[in-house]
Amino acid sequence: MSTLKKPRHYSLSKANAHLQSVDPAMANLIMRIGPTRVRSEAKLSIYQSLARAIVYQMLSTQSAAAIYSRLLSLCGETVTPESVAGAGEAALREIGFSRAKVASIVDLTDKINDGSIPADNLLVRMSDQELVDCLTQVKGIGKWTVEMLMIFNLGRADVFPATDLGVRKGHKLAYDLEDLLPATELAKAADVWKPYRTAAAWYLWRATDSVDWSA
Repeated sequence: MSTLKKPRHYSLSKANAHLQSVDPAMANLIMRIGPTRVRSEAKLSIYQSLARAIVYQMLSTQSAAAIYSRLLSLCGETVTPESVAGAGEAALREIGFSRAKVASIVDLTDKINDGSIPADNLLVRMSDQELVDCLTQVKGIGKWTVEMLMIFNLGRADVFPATDLGVRKGHKLAYDLEDLLPATELAKAADVWKPYRTAAAWYLWRATDSVDWSA
C-alpha cells in the first residue's frame, strides 16, 4: 500500500502573521506560546490515519498507544486494509479493541477494499465537505475524526474543529470567558481567523497546557 506524498497547503509563518494581524487576543496567545508546531501524519496513508484515530477514540493516550502498538505488531508493523482483514475480528478483540471499534475498523477496511471509499489520490482532491460526506459513511467516524485527518494528515490550512473540547477550553482561557462558548458560536467567532483556522485551533489547544494564565 503506497503512501501518497501530501505537501502542506500553507505557510505556518504566514498563518501566524495573519492571526496576529486580525486578532489581538490571538496575538497575545501566539506571543506566549511561540511558533506553530503542528504535528504531521502526512507519511501515513489516509487509511492508516483513520485506523489510528479509531484506536485513540475515547481512550487515554497511554491506553490507546498500547493498543495501537499491538495493532502494529499484529499487522507486521504496517497497518493496511489487507493486514487488518487478514488478522480477523477475534484477533482485534484480543489486542484490546472494543466491539464498537472492531465494527468501525472492519467497516473502514471493507469500504476501502470495495471502493466505496476511493484511493488516496482521489480523496486528497476532495473539498473539506466532500471528505466529511465520504468518510462519515464509516461506522464510528464522525465529522471531528475527519477534521483531525484534514489537519494532521492532509495539512489543510482552514479547518476548525469547533466541537473539540480542548479547542473550546483553550478559547475560554485565551479570551478570559466565564463559560465555554457553544460550538456553534465558536464556529462563527472563528471566521475572523480565515483562511488559517487550523493554526488558530492549534494555539487554542496549546492554551490549555502551555500557558500559565495566573501570571
